[in-house]
Amino acid sequence: MTQLVLVRHGEPLAATVLPGAPDAGGGADPALSDRGREQADRFAAWLAAAPERDDVAEIVTSTMRRSRETAAPAVRLLGVAEPVAVEDLCEFDRGRASYQPVHERDEDDEDWKSIKAGRFPAYVDGPAFTARVVDALDAVAARQEPRATAVVVCHAGVVNTYLSVVLGLERPLTFPLHHTSVSRVLVSRSGTRRVSSVNETQHVAGIL
Repeated sequence: MTQLVLVRHGEPLAATVLPGAPDAGGGADPALSDRGREQADRFAAWLAAAPERDDVAEIVTSTMRRSRETAAPAVRLLGVAEPVAVEDLCEFDRGRASYQPVHERDEDDEDWKSIKAGRFPAYVDGPAFTARVVDALDAVAARQEPRATAVVVCHAGVVNTYLSVVLGLERPLTFPLHHTSVSRVLVSRSGTRRVSSVNETQHVAGIL
């Protein structure tokens, strides 16, 4: 069985891209906050001490900054190759002009209400997003050797969507995943998937 260790990025800053700015086309792409960097360091130390450390074949990220910055301490500590950045593992808010971290969200915002109810916001093409996430993560699993572990640092929507497909859940955003939480999916050579854990947070106790 191949193990996918799915990691939500650390806490990011808020960000807004102004219309007409040079980077406006790519949407808001915030860096990690100080807390987020501490969470990333804690995750790296936990992974370096984990039983499966020697089985980590690669680290994969989305192309978004908060994902890449979360993975960086683990890459340094484990001494593995630079992460493979996969665009299809980007969050469903990719390209949006602004980003607000969870603790700063407006409770009256309709998009946030949808997310808290376990549904995609209205601007998301749910089937298309689900298809690209599942294809991307299945591809990561398929290229691993038997019993290898691939660490995938991405986003709450990405992890939730994949878990929901594997578990056969109706709602795509079922789990309130914490920053740098770990969820595990085991994938057989035949492609059979099994969720073995969701939202492990022992490594970030006290800084969630």
